[in-house]
Amino acid sequence: MELKEKIESLIQELNFEKVYVSGTPLLLRDGIYYKITFVKGLNSYVIEFASSYDEAVKNMFEDGDIYPISLGEDQLISQLHHDLKKIYLND
Repeated sequence: MELKEKIESLIQELNFEKVYVSGTPLLLRDGIYYKITFVKGLNSYVIEFASSYDEAVKNMFEDGDIYPISLGEDQLISQLHHDLKKIYLND
């Protein structure tokens, strides 16, 4: 399974809803909007989040964490899973 597919699987496991805001694909859970994107210049995945629909519409996302590809797939997925649950979702 490719890294992108592993991230998709994690998103489903954590019950994020896929939504579009102003044409941008986002993840929604508990009223918070998230973007997990690959930033080529950093060679990393990055989490950004907006605390409301209005902030998401205005593209006012707060910087979250960075997950470099250099971690390796397993470590990157493990760290992303941990951070999403403990930091972002407070599970």
